[in-house]
Amino acid sequence: MSVEDPFFVVKEEVQKAILVVKNLFARWTDLQEGGGMSSHEELEYTTNELRNSLRSIEWDLEDLEETVDILDY
Repeated sequence: MSVEDPFFVVKEEVQKAILVVKNLFARWTDLQEGGGMSSHEELEYTTNELRNSLRSIEWDLEDLEETVDILDY
């Protein structure tokens, strides 16, 4: 059984999450500008998804930082 380096695991997760955030941000920007047949509900949903995705990235990075701190001691 091999143990993966947490840095590379988190790096991959964060890279995937960043792609999601980029797409959500592009949609959010379009909705803000009134593009398409958008509704208030869609804007609210996209805003929440964007916020949640950014929080998830932040938590992944905090977990990685804690792991690195443990390994440093």
